[in-house]
Amino acid sequence: MSKEQVVEKDFMVYRCKSCGRKFYPKHDRCPYCKATEFEEVKAGDTCTLITYTKLYVLPEGIEMPPLTLGIVDFGEGIRALGQIMTDDPKIGMKLKPVWGFLRKIGGEDYYGFKFKPIEE
Repeated sequence: MSKEQVVEKDFMVYRCKSCGRKFYPKHDRCPYCKATEFEEVKAGDTCTLITYTKLYVLPEGIEMPPLTLGIVDFGEGIRALGQIMTDDPKIGMKLKPVWGFLRKIGGEDYYGFKFKPIEE
């Protein structure tokens, strides 16, 4: 996979087998009922940008200033932090999770979820 390439991949969250509530990231115990058994479920195909910030002084391994980080909302109380793939983010914009290159540390490439605007 090249550094510029992104691929569609399901963003998975966790559903408690006891109370049925979803959460992300995974915990040892359900934050609602304290049960310990979960199943992975798809968060959804789209999310909404609820806040963001632009970083100009970047951590080691980030090659493209500025780095835009945002918090997205998938609904049902599921929120995630990640890179936002646009130079012009807008609160409320619709995004989709994609898998791609995040950074290089110690000569090793790291990949993970980013959030890409949905073209309308």
